[in-house]
Amino acid sequence: MAGLFHDGTQHAGLGLMLSFLAQVSTIVLIGAYGCMIAFVIVVSTVAMKHKEKLAEAEHALAEEKAKNARLFSHGADLIQRVGWRKQRLMNRPEYHLFRELERLVAQSSRGYRVFTQVSCGEFLEVAYRADLKDIAQEASHCLNRKRVDFLLIDRVGNPVCAIEYQGDGHYQGSAHGRDHAKRVACHAAGIRFLEVAAGGLTAGQRRDLRDLLGLKDAIAAE
Repeated sequence: MAGLFHDGTQHAGLGLMLSFLAQVSTIVLIGAYGCMIAFVIVVSTVAMKHKEKLAEAEHALAEEKAKNARLFSHGADLIQRVGWRKQRLMNRPEYHLFRELERLVAQSSRGYRVFTQVSCGEFLEVAYRADLKDIAQEASHCLNRKRVDFLLIDRVGNPVCAIEYQGDGHYQGSAHGRDHAKRVACHAAGIRFLEVAAGGLTAGQRRDLRDLLGLKDAIAAE
């Protein structure tokens, strides 16, 4: 009887152990399956984000190519798609100043001429050392987008004086920065930079322009 009882106890213990091992195996398998699912989800998410970024990059590249194509075509396709109408080259105060400058220039015998709305890139170019080439290109690009209201040139076409009309509402947004950039570039190139307020030329500015145009004798005669 004792032997049978001992054998039964061993069988019961072995059964419990096998049951425990089976439960542990089940838990391990469930955990491994869960990890596998999590890994698949992570990989799928990363792949999806990568695919989205790739699609965005391809879209951006396509837009850039289309933009470059428009630029190389000189924008003719875009120009044809919109309507156009003429507008004044100068507002009334600017035109009044322009007429006064024309009258002053007409009194000079030195062959000066006055032009309006002139791009800075047409009469200014960068002088740079070889080691400053990159900076010079950026500076030139910035200045080429700016223009002066009026430009006086001599008889052979050299610029001698840039004139900015600072009328009502002139100093808005980045106007201070734009004027400063033009002022610095003109001074560096040896071109006078005259800034005219909303009231028009002052007596001192008229004297300076007459002096520049060689009209001193006319002042004395007056």
